[in-house]
Amino acid sequence: MTLRRTISILVPAYNEARNLAGAVRDVMHAASRFDDFEILIVNDGSIDGTAEVAERLAQEIPQVTVIHHPRNLGFAAAYRTGLVQARMDYFTFVPGDHEITSESVRDIFNAVGSADLVVPYHATPWARAWHRRVLTWISTTQLNLLFGWRLRYYQGPTVYSTALARVLPVTTQGFFFATEMLVHALSAGYDYTEIGLCHQERAYGRSKAIALSNIVNAQKTIARLWWNIRVKHLRPVPQVTRDAAGKLLERVKS
Repeated sequence: MTLRRTISILVPAYNEARNLAGAVRDVMHAASRFDDFEILIVNDGSIDGTAEVAERLAQEIPQVTVIHHPRNLGFAAAYRTGLVQARMDYFTFVPGDHEITSESVRDIFNAVGSADLVVPYHATPWARAWHRRVLTWISTTQLNLLFGWRLRYYQGPTVYSTALARVLPVTTQGFFFATEMLVHALSAGYDYTEIGLCHQERAYGRSKAIALSNIVNAQKTIARLWWNIRVKHLRPVPQVTRDAAGKLLERVKS
């Protein structure tokens, strides 16, 4: 079965009033090549005017829907909210902080359908703060060694079929849930293409990803994934089967 090229794009935003419009504009331009698309802005309890900016964008752009969290629940909760609301065949996210260049959003979207998963990685690591590069290298190296893969990044805006995204296990409430989802998909045999993305420092504010709690959560998640998948051989996502041409015989159903 071939999926139509329709996509739901989550734009999570927490106190991104001055960055959100630029991020949504880039998503609009990149998604215009799809048969249909929707942009789901999840305002995660912002207190800086993000809610007002999001509502204005929804009034101006028919494809934009806004969901408001009454308080800050975190990135994982925003992702779940967007995934529940998604109506299109593919699902991904583009952060509302406008740290991904418009060209990179376009390249990621253009690759949709070329493999089961589109897995972005940082092609310009020198454009990121040194401590973020170090933490990324540590976690990526750990995962590649533990699972025998050679991915360049596990924490990016992976594009899944919406049906697959909905059945991938998420046990962590922290920022590292994206890695947990990707590890389960790869372990189940879904193939992927890696797409380089260019990072640009946010124009306003600072990243919320680097916090001691996120670092600790990442290490716990990596250890749990290795124990469950490599040691206990648990496979919560059924292994994929393919025909002689390498195509999936049956896509996971929602």
